[in-house]
Amino acid sequence: MKKKDRIAHRVFLGLVLLGLFAVPVWTVLGPHSGVSFWEQRGLAPIPEISAERIWTGELFTDAETFLSDHVAWRDPILKANTALDLGLGRPKVNDQVVSTDKLLAAYGFSRWGLDYLGPQAAEAAENYRALNEKITAYGGYFCYLGLPLQSSYFAYHYPDYLESRLWHTTAIRESFAAAMAEEGVPFLGMYDVYAAEGLPEAYYYATDHHYTIRGALRAAQAAVERINADTGLGLGALNAEDYAWETLPNPFLGSSNRKLYGLWANDDAVELPYLKESIPFTRKDKGEDVEATLFALPETAGVDVTYSVYMGGDIAETIIDTGREELPTLLLYGDSFSNPLECLLWRDFNVTYCVDFRYETEKTLDDYLEEYRPDVVLCVRDETTFLSADGNGATGGKP
Repeated sequence: MKKKDRIAHRVFLGLVLLGLFAVPVWTVLGPHSGVSFWEQRGLAPIPEISAERIWTGELFTDAETFLSDHVAWRDPILKANTALDLGLGRPKVNDQVVSTDKLLAAYGFSRWGLDYLGPQAAEAAENYRALNEKITAYGGYFCYLGLPLQSSYFAYHYPDYLESRLWHTTAIRESFAAAMAEEGVPFLGMYDVYAAEGLPEAYYYATDHHYTIRGALRAAQAAVERINADTGLGLGALNAEDYAWETLPNPFLGSSNRKLYGLWANDDAVELPYLKESIPFTRKDKGEDVEATLFALPETAGVDVTYSVYMGGDIAETIIDTGREELPTLLLYGDSFSNPLECLLWRDFNVTYCVDFRYETEKTLDDYLEEYRPDVVLCVRDETTFLSADGNGATGGKP
């Protein structure tokens, strides 16, 4: 019996030692992704080795970060820890509020002065005034479409014992809207439009920081109404009845639920609007002919789908051409909130240029204006980026 105990003890000890040896070896020699799908962030690269970095200690700091980001079996470990935290009923898990009917970004209780917003908003609006003048000089029309984040839209769903950031985002929206009005730049703030309708829950996902296609449709309707009022172009009204609606049976993996490894139970689903009136078009992505479709559909009904169903996600440049030269052209640029809008607004334009300047590095906004002279230019950004001059906030050349 004692012999069997000794053998079992040695086997156990051997497995432990093997694990202690295998984990660091696999961490160093195994595959290294540059991005964490679940955490939605970049991972530390292999640290650069040099005598100077060893002397300053930078190498050891970077090596610690690298090992932490790439430790073997990291995702299964973090998923198990997330499941444990959810099972224990913690109100916040992985920086997400999970104690309500919506997944919301978790914020601290600190507050700060907001006097800086006025000068920053004035500077941003002055840049957009210059952009607006460039566009109107050749006969075009510019409008800035501003959207709230999901955490602002559902700010009143935060439990009383947790803090929302509505005090901050409201001040951003109001400062920027006032500065744009002062400079005479067309600005359409969708939070006010949504709020006038009672902030319908159908307009935003419970588990993603974006709006749903229903929320995007309302934004598209408001944009068309504003464009028509300011220009007299007479674009067609975008009515829900113009589309055949399909709800995908696939589980929806929202950006907020990804941070919880998809473990938060919810009823979110992706809807697809198919235009009843058939309008032929071609599509190019970065100059390459691709299938003339607006949706990146899953291969089977069992796989998860994400917000990137719309237009295939963030793409540097997509050009939709309907071959109807009597109609105006549209340049629609912005961050990921623009993707479902692209699926809707192309209908009443000859050519729609869809650009995301976070990824488009060969051309600037000025280049597009000079080359195509679009009749309508629509900038689409969320409230957290109103004052940023990076990426899609660059109002001319590269920032």
